[in-house]
Amino acid sequence: MINIALMSSSSCHPHNPTTLPLPEPDSSKSPEPTSVLYNRSPSTSLGSCSSKPPEDPPPPPIAADDYCEDWDAVVDMHMLAPAPAPDSSFLRWIMDAGYADADTFPDHPSFDSDLLQLPMPMPSDHPPQPLVDDLLDAARLLDAGDSTSAREILARLNHRLPSLPSPPGHAHPPLLRAAALLRDALLPPTALPVSSTPLDVPLKLAAHKALADASPTVQFTTFTSTQAFLDALGSARRLHLLDFDVGFGAHWPPLMQELAHHWRRAAGPPPNLKVTALVSPGSSHPLELHLTNESLTRFAAELGIPFEFTALVFDPLSSASPPLGLSAAPDEAVAVHLTAGSGAFSPAPAHLRVVKELRPAVVVCVDHGCERGALNLLRSCAALLESLDAAGASPDVVSKVEQFVLRPRVERLAVGGGDKLPPPLQSMLASAGFAALQVSNAAEAQAECLLRRTASHGFHVEKRQAALALWWQRSELVSVSVWRC
Repeated sequence: MINIALMSSSSCHPHNPTTLPLPEPDSSKSPEPTSVLYNRSPSTSLGSCSSKPPEDPPPPPIAADDYCEDWDAVVDMHMLAPAPAPDSSFLRWIMDAGYADADTFPDHPSFDSDLLQLPMPMPSDHPPQPLVDDLLDAARLLDAGDSTSAREILARLNHRLPSLPSPPGHAHPPLLRAAALLRDALLPPTALPVSSTPLDVPLKLAAHKALADASPTVQFTTFTSTQAFLDALGSARRLHLLDFDVGFGAHWPPLMQELAHHWRRAAGPPPNLKVTALVSPGSSHPLELHLTNESLTRFAAELGIPFEFTALVFDPLSSASPPLGLSAAPDEAVAVHLTAGSGAFSPAPAHLRVVKELRPAVVVCVDHGCERGALNLLRSCAALLESLDAAGASPDVVSKVEQFVLRPRVERLAVGGGDKLPPPLQSMLASAGFAALQVSNAAEAQAECLLRRTASHGFHVEKRQAALALWWQRSELVSVSVWRC
């Protein structure tokens, strides 16, 4: 019997573990494993994307030998109704999508207003230019630390910004919806984030599932991160994964399945896998951590992988030392999952000091770009909303994403309004002594293949400064970079 230790979030103290016994998997049958957001099916293959082969073919993607699966979103949760079949427009193969020349795009997301040219589906969807100028001024003031003046502008524009969620049949331009999220986060009576409740957990899970169905952003970060972990961890037999933004844990089942596949092909014993989630106080409801533990534990059991999940509360503002109970055995290969701009975690130098003490083999960073200031946040949120509109996402899907994906990102930035902007995550890593690694050709090839399967043609992938980024038109949505000590 495998014991799975989950630190009780209700006590918020690592001395009160709740031990959940897990029965041994039945070796007489081989059920198809399921994860929180995905049901992997070995019947299809991203590697089968047909395109003109490059002169120097890249290494094979994550899953070679017809094992790079299609991923169908599924909610693995008893309190939600069964998930409907994914929209065929999202799963349809797009083999000859044309992308704009990379030279027409800026080198890096800029705070300059003339780069905030967010293309709208129809010219009539553009908000009036004076309104855009006022919104940009408010964002600049907030970035400069003048939250009072920024609030005054938003209060003056309040009647011109939509109320979210928008009523059916009353679509508003993405930029105005993004600005409405910023207004709601800064102006009373909704200026303070609302505490999470048990009811929010299934709604949040449904929102992340909806985003995975409607946008390639989730699959892009998952595929790219998984490839980076596989490249660095090699044939390690004991893996310790440190996660600063575990959420529902949906980014770990792909790695677990790849590891299981490789050890089955090698006819060897499965690797031992441990996931330690470092949780900021109040960032996750206890029910969310319980579901994460339950889902990952069941998934590992179906794969036959020895698994342990632990959640530790860590507040870098109250203690710069590692939380009690966090350690790595000498024979463990440590890997770290770090995020920025997700709405649930804000990286700080104290986090990186904890990471360095564990001497990880690799640090994979997923940057949503929402902590680089209000101006960049407006651009990022508006771009994601516009990409959903272009994909034909239903108003219900868009509303879920606005409420439970984008709103927490905006609120986390607004809480620090008036403070000096933190340095970008990449700068923090470099200052802490980490070195950037190049994202592998396999990861880039997989990302390109994923986009060829996406119905919306406005996405493209750029590899810049050792990071692989997913863009919508002229706006970066998310980037993945790889680091080591």
